[in-house]
Amino acid sequence: MVPIALITEPVFAFQLRGTTASSSQETYVTIPDTGDSGKITVTTKDIKEIKRGGSDALLDLLRPYQQQGWKFKQGGNLGGAFNVISYYPCAPITQCGKEMSIFPELGIPPSGKQMGLGASIWIDYEADPNDEPKFGQTYWIQRVNVNTGGQPVSAYGMTATSFNLIDNLSSNTPFYLAADYLGRFNPQTNLPSYSFLDVPYVLGTNSNPSYIYNHDWNFELYLAYLRPNQEVTIYNGISWGWTNTFTRPKTTKKFSDSLASGFEVDRFKLSELTPGSKYIAWTNNDLPSNRCNPNTFLSTDNDSGFRLGFDDNSSRVGNGFASALTGTVGSSGNINLDVRAAGGGARGQDRGNYELFVDVYDPQESPDFSSAASGGGGFGKEMRGLTQQNPILPNSIENGWQVFNKVPGCRWFDPPTTYGFEFQSLEDTLFTEILDFPAGDDQEFTVAVGDSILGNFSPGDKLDFVSLLGYPVDNFRITGIDSLFGPTAETAFPIQLAFGEREGSFKMRQIPGPIDAEAVPEPGSILAAHGMLLWFAGMRYILRKKRQAG
Repeated sequence: MVPIALITEPVFAFQLRGTTASSSQETYVTIPDTGDSGKITVTTKDIKEIKRGGSDALLDLLRPYQQQGWKFKQGGNLGGAFNVISYYPCAPITQCGKEMSIFPELGIPPSGKQMGLGASIWIDYEADPNDEPKFGQTYWIQRVNVNTGGQPVSAYGMTATSFNLIDNLSSNTPFYLAADYLGRFNPQTNLPSYSFLDVPYVLGTNSNPSYIYNHDWNFELYLAYLRPNQEVTIYNGISWGWTNTFTRPKTTKKFSDSLASGFEVDRFKLSELTPGSKYIAWTNNDLPSNRCNPNTFLSTDNDSGFRLGFDDNSSRVGNGFASALTGTVGSSGNINLDVRAAGGGARGQDRGNYELFVDVYDPQESPDFSSAASGGGGFGKEMRGLTQQNPILPNSIENGWQVFNKVPGCRWFDPPTTYGFEFQSLEDTLFTEILDFPAGDDQEFTVAVGDSILGNFSPGDKLDFVSLLGYPVDNFRITGIDSLFGPTAETAFPIQLAFGEREGSFKMRQIPGPIDAEAVPEPGSILAAHGMLLWFAGMRYILRKKRQAG
C-alpha cells in the first residue's frame, strides 16, 4: 500500500469569515399519529479550522482509494478565505436549503418537511491570485461522522444508525462535488470562488418523526486540488455540524369528551402543579367518530373565575376547528380549562367528540410555543371553509364545472356565480345536508333535486336531504340568487355542505338565468306530489350502492 505523503509548510494567510458561530432553534411539536409532544432543539456547531491536509480519521477513510491509484498529500496554507455565506439549523417548520435554488443545475430541491430536521450550509472559497488551485480542478472533500440516536436513516447509499465515510456522489472518486458545476467569479473581487452547499436533512414519518431522536451530525470539509495521474493535494479544512434534542413535558394529561350542543360547557381542572411552570393545552376534534367536527372554543380561568386566555382555531392537530392556548401555572398550582362550541354553536359545528391535551413543563424549561408546527391549523392560522367569508375554493375548472376534489365535509364552498349553480357529486360522494345558506341582502333561495323543487330557504335554515327524501343525493341546484355576498368571486355565494363521509369530491357550475321548473310545493308534501319520481331516484341510489359493494 502506498503511504499518504504529508508536506508540512508554514501557516501564513488562510482566513475563515462569515457566519461561523453556532445557533439554535426551538420548536414545540405534537406527533400527529401518537399525540406525543415536546420541545425540539436543533443546534448548529461552531465552525472551526481543523488540521490542514486532513485529520487522521479522514486520511484513514481515504486509504482504500489508494488501491484505485489515487495519491494524497498535504498542501500549503491557502492565501484565500472560506466565506460562510449562510449556516443555520432546520427545525420542522424551516425551509431548509432554500439556497439550493441558486444552483438549479444541481437538481437538488430544498427540504423542509413537517417531520424532519437538520441544517443548511453554504460556503464560498474565495481564491487568492497566488493560490495553486485553479478553476476546473478544484474540489471539496468531506468526511461524515454521524450518530442518529438509534433512528435508522437512509443516506449515503445505505440505511444505518451511524455513518463514518467520505461524502461523495460517485464511489469512484473521493470528491463531494466537481467545481465545474459551482465555479464562478465573485463580483466584488473579480476572483474565482468555489461554492459548497450541503443540507443534511433527516425525514421521519407521522408515527416516527426524526425529531424524537437525539441526533449528532459532524462534518470535516477540505478544499483539494487534482493534479494529473490522480494526485490530490488537500489544503485547509473546517469542521461543522448539528445536534438535536427532544424534551418531553413533565406532566401530560389527556381528556376525552363531546359537545352535545352549542350551549354546553365542559370544565377540566389540573391540580398540584408547580407554580411558574409553562403549559400548553389544545384540542383535537378530527376524530373518526365525527362526521362534522365540533368547532371548539378553549379558555382558561383563574380559581376566581376570571378569564385569563382563550382561543378558537389555533390547534396544531385537528382540521382547523380545534383550539390551543398557552399559559403559566399560577400560585394556586391549578389549571382551569373550559371547552365549548365556538360562536355559540354555528350549524354543523356544534356537536361531536373531541380530545383535550395539556402539557406542563418544569419551570426551568422555556418552550417556544410561538413557532409551533405539525398538522392542523397551526397557531393563529385559520383554514379555509370555517366561515362564509373564507370559503374553500375550487381545485380546478373543467368544461365549465368548478371541481372540488377530496375536500372536508361541513365546510363552506363557493364558486363565482350570478343567478344560481348546480352541484354534482364525483366518485362515491353523496350530499346529505345543506348546513347553512349565506347571510346578506338576499334572503331566499330555491333548492331543487332533478325536476322537484324542495322549497325556498333562508340564511340559518338547514336542508336535510336524508330526512326529507329518505336518502342522500348526488345532484341538486340552488337558484334565485338576486345579489352577491362578497366583494370578490371567492366570496360571491358561499354555502356550507355535508357529505355522507367525512371527505368528499364534487363539482359545481353556474346557472346563468332562470330555468323552467315545476310549481314549488311545501317541503312536507313533496313525497306525495312526486312519489313516483322519488321512487325511481331511490332505486337509482340503491343500485348505485350495490354496484359499489360489488
